Amino acid sequence: MMTMLKPILLTAALPVLFAACTSTNPKAAFDDLSKTVAARTGQQVQWSRDDSQRKEIAMTVETLLQTNLTAQSCVAIALLNNRVLQAEFEEVGISQAELAQAARLKNIEIAGSWRFPDRPPSVVNAEYSAAGDFLDLLTLPARKKIARRELEQTKLRVADSVLRLTADLQSAFYTVLAGEELARRLGVIVEVNDAAADLAQRQFDAGNINALELQNQQASAAQARLDLMLAKAQTRADRERLNRALGLSVGQTQWKAADELPGLPDTESPLENLETRAVSQRLDLAVARSQAELVAAALRLKKNTRFIPGVTVGVQTERDTDGQRVSGPNLTLELPLFDQGQPAVARLTAQYRQAQNHYAAMEVNVRSEVRQAQDGLLAARDAAEHYAKTLLPQRQKILRETLLHYNAMQKSSYELFAAKEREQLAERGYVEALRDYWIARAELERAVGGRLGGEGAPALSPLKTDSTPKEEHHHKH
Repeated sequence: MMTMLKPILLTAALPVLFAACTSTNPKAAFDDLSKTVAARTGQQVQWSRDDSQRKEIAMTVETLLQTNLTAQSCVAIALLNNRVLQAEFEEVGISQAELAQAARLKNIEIAGSWRFPDRPPSVVNAEYSAAGDFLDLLTLPARKKIARRELEQTKLRVADSVLRLTADLQSAFYTVLAGEELARRLGVIVEVNDAAADLAQRQFDAGNINALELQNQQASAAQARLDLMLAKAQTRADRERLNRALGLSVGQTQWKAADELPGLPDTESPLENLETRAVSQRLDLAVARSQAELVAAALRLKKNTRFIPGVTVGVQTERDTDGQRVSGPNLTLELPLFDQGQPAVARLTAQYRQAQNHYAAMEVNVRSEVRQAQDGLLAARDAAEHYAKTLLPQRQKILRETLLHYNAMQKSSYELFAAKEREQLAERGYVEALRDYWIARAELERAVGGRLGGEGAPALSPLKTDSTPKEEHHHKH
């Protein structure tokens, strides 16, 4: 029996000589992805694949939540704790497994048949065969190359998802931070309007103003309170959106953020040749370029094998009823009479042209996005500088002068209240301009595909100065 099976076992062992030892472990692929993310964001990503890693991540997140969060610490938390991102990382494992599968040959098929005679001599007619797909062996190098490109494409696509999440997180954080500041400014405006309404009520009771003037002051106070309620509700909603992006659960949402938005950098990052940088380093553009190359490789493979759609090679041995054994090779060839691969070639050709057009369109869009984001950044910086250098100092000066005239009995209390409210409105505008600047900066980094770098240290914000005149404390009203 063993003598009969030796040719079959030898044939079955042949694929081992050709099969590559491609591992199913995606660690090396994920390490490449992590290096790409670190180079472009300065942050580390970690793939939670077992309980020990999950516990380590949970401890790190808890430590970060004990600090006053900044945009960068928010990004660090999300890159560790966001479950949607963790699910994206599994794509690397799937693609690595597909590469390992592409590096392996199909299993050998072993067949046997036994036929028993109905009269002597009673010798069993036995037949054994082993066969494998020769075309599978022939196309193994090309299939491995395509699968390896698919893995590289997966790494690029997942890394691009990380960069997009980073930009979205920074925008969400700056929105929350600005919302909290705006609510504080609105609180001051509410206090000012409440004081004006209270004064108006006392003057109306004394007969010094009419009902129309009283209603105007009370309506202004009511509107200010409504604005404050709506602003707080919006801030809570923005905060919950940020909580979802951070992957925080119940008990982790009471974090505190930095006190206020950072001021404008003293100097802006170099903005030359950003379009060229974006085209060379945008990961989604690299994915589109890789897709075109991938389809081109698949098209070449199909063209080279279209006339040999199926070839099975093996060995067969048979012992006849007279005891004689015959052995020899076995060949099965599928004749391409009806299907010569024309539909598959046509489909891949169309997909290749589609991928080329998609890449060309994306390159045009990337350049446009960079120009738009760059213009948005410069416009936001101009607006913030206008508030900081012109409008806000003017409102602060007007408030000081109004207070001096009020102390000299030349301005009414209502005019002083109005000056204080306009100053607070200017501060609100400056906060919104700062928020728009940092969001625009995050958008430009996303459009370029990495950090801008080279910026100076943040300058002091005019909001850190005391805008309330000292003379105000010497006069009670």
